[in-house]
Amino acid sequence: MTKRLTQPDDSAMVLQKIRNFCSFQERHTREVEDKLKDWAVQKKKIPTIIKQLQKENFLNEVRFAHAFAGGKFRQNKWGRVKIDYELSIRGIPEPLIRESLATIDAEDYMAMMQNLILAKKKEINTSKDLNVRDKILNFVSGKGYEISLVIEMMDNLKIG
Repeated sequence: MTKRLTQPDDSAMVLQKIRNFCSFQERHTREVEDKLKDWAVQKKKIPTIIKQLQKENFLNEVRFAHAFAGGKFRQNKWGRVKIDYELSIRGIPEPLIRESLATIDAEDYMAMMQNLILAKKKEINTSKDLNVRDKILNFVSGKGYEISLVIEMMDNLKIG
């Protein structure tokens, strides 16, 4: 059960609470809107709060997209395909998605993909499983790496 937070005298409290929410980590506009709705903030007040957060730089779509792309790559080891998809379902414009993906260093990207391939290869019992290449391809492409790059890397590593 959500407590209704907005009474005529608690707008300042809501604004401070949502600032704290945005300070914890980078947030997307829709995520902030959802949080305000969870708090039962009146719908007509939400756009004003969002504009205030943007004005104060608590909410910044460019910063969010860049942080999301970099964080998901480094922490979750996601590839560009998965990051692109996740940003697009959050409503991030395509040019900003491309810009955010470009912040991922190409050498780091290839090294991460190689590490994933080699780690998966170690996990697979090659004496029992003939589909080593398929299993690696499914795993790494499932993390969001481009299939053509994965195949090329496996060929270079002589995994087959």
